Amino acid sequence: MMDYFLSIDAGTSVIKVVIFDQNFKIKFKQSSQNQIITNNLGKSEIDMRLFWSITSKLIKKTLKISKISNKNIISVGITGNMVGVWPINSRGTPVRNAILWNDTRSKSIFDNLEKSNKNIYQDIFKLSGSLVQFGCTLPVIKWLDINEKSSIKKTQYFLTCKDWLRFNLTNNINNDYTERAVGPGDIYNGELSEKIFKLLKLNKKLFKKFPEVKNSDEIAGFITKSASSKTGIKDGTPVIIGAGDVPATAIGVGAVSKGMTSTIIGTTCHNYLVCNRPMFKPKNAGLLFYTPNKQWLRTMINVAGTTNFDWVIENFYKDKLLKKNKIEVIQEFEKKISFKGIEENELIFLPYMNYGGTISPFFNLNTKAQIFGLLPHHTRKDILLSAYQGLAFSIRDCYEPLGVKLKTLHLSGGGASSLILPQIISDILNVKVSIPEGSEFGAKGIAYLSAIALGKYKTYKDIVVKNHKIKKSFLPNQSLKSYYYQKYQKYLKLRKSLNEVW
Repeated sequence: MMDYFLSIDAGTSVIKVVIFDQNFKIKFKQSSQNQIITNNLGKSEIDMRLFWSITSKLIKKTLKISKISNKNIISVGITGNMVGVWPINSRGTPVRNAILWNDTRSKSIFDNLEKSNKNIYQDIFKLSGSLVQFGCTLPVIKWLDINEKSSIKKTQYFLTCKDWLRFNLTNNINNDYTERAVGPGDIYNGELSEKIFKLLKLNKKLFKKFPEVKNSDEIAGFITKSASSKTGIKDGTPVIIGAGDVPATAIGVGAVSKGMTSTIIGTTCHNYLVCNRPMFKPKNAGLLFYTPNKQWLRTMINVAGTTNFDWVIENFYKDKLLKKNKIEVIQEFEKKISFKGIEENELIFLPYMNYGGTISPFFNLNTKAQIFGLLPHHTRKDILLSAYQGLAFSIRDCYEPLGVKLKTLHLSGGGASSLILPQIISDILNVKVSIPEGSEFGAKGIAYLSAIALGKYKTYKDIVVKNHKIKKSFLPNQSLKSYYYQKYQKYLKLRKSLNEVW
């Protein structure tokens, strides 16, 4: 009888439950939408009780529909949206709503801190390897310390998303190194940094409110009888500590060896380089994550990924959207694109189609998308194609400052399913692009963690060598090398010239 790994992938907007067989093939999956509480002041919160209710019901539904016996579920692993603050009191109940990673209300606090220390962003970067994100754990705690001291006082533990789910499943409280290090914390040991606390003018007595930190691939505890009745998972089933969504996804796409590069194109665009030691290059840009494989991910985030294509479709292809959905319109466009004569498209698209600015490969919270070079003969097809090229240029712009020669770029996420984008990326970066077989790589990475925790494999490399397969690869078209090099130089000049204007 087949055994299965159950993975919970608790994203910001969507929660997924994925069941993998012993060969890490998806047996069954289900998803549910979260309910995010926002306003125009940067608020991004979630009701913790409702979040657990949605998740537990989803697990039960998944097991029921899949018709997989809970006796055959040998582990539960969790990944989720990272950092933020999910506070609980001494009774284990929420103190308030969770504050998510994309909450920006602490920005005004940093504006004030910067007045007394103009180098505060750089100082934190030197310690953590990550540029300050306002929704990270410590900036959020600083906001609570100023605006909701009562919440701080009531809090027994500052948890993260997956910590909260794991607590409800096992009644045990832990955190892991993948999240502690980017909180921001001390990247060298994955622990809280007294120096960062001092920079943020936080009392180090708050250290006591952070849970014990463990390795991602340890067993955290076991499904309780209460959790079993709510989820349908057999009580006593082991629950793995788990990892944040960024490191989990990197493991899931097979990025487990030094020098490997991986780009995940979704709503945002993440570009990873696997390192065997902390890497702080380029200065004051990007993020640095610790991985379950005891490595580091130098992460350069474009912020806006497929959002750029969505905007073009929604605003220039309204007639098509009357009869077809967005994906169908994009596929229709991609099928008609010929790379012959592509050099005639001189439009330059700066793909910063988001409100939060960018942190890679430079820091500017006011960036905006631009279309440069428009003339009367240009069509919507030209604009959409330039958006594809612009995203690829921005990926190259993220990797170049790392100072490493790309060997093979592993591409995943929604953008990897495009009929033309992987080839455009290959052409612009002049590198082989490979598409891994499978999907749900964050959940898959957690299944890998479970296999390690249960002793089924000794190393992540062993898992990848045996189970990781490439679905398709793309090689650069050398005839386009000169065209893209020249256009990329124009892209860089334009981007740099606007840095002061934005």
